[in-house]
Amino acid sequence: MDRIELKKLLKNNNIPTYVYNLDEVGRDDERLCLRFADGKWNVYFSERGVKTTDLFFDSEDEACKYILHEIESYH
Repeated sequence: MDRIELKKLLKNNNIPTYVYNLDEVGRDDERLCLRFADGKWNVYFSERGVKTTDLFFDSEDEACKYILHEIESYH
């Protein structure tokens, strides 16, 4: 799975876009975010400017599956 597939899946499941940021554009606070940095896929949740989750994955697939699991757990 890549971020494009994940975005489609979340949209089809009516998950509001304010829950996540998969494009590294716009707001990254109070939402689950995905970014590619230093050869790794970084998944983080930023709360008032502080990362309360800050995980790194070797593949985009692993990172996207983690995000999907986390979002499904709360919605």
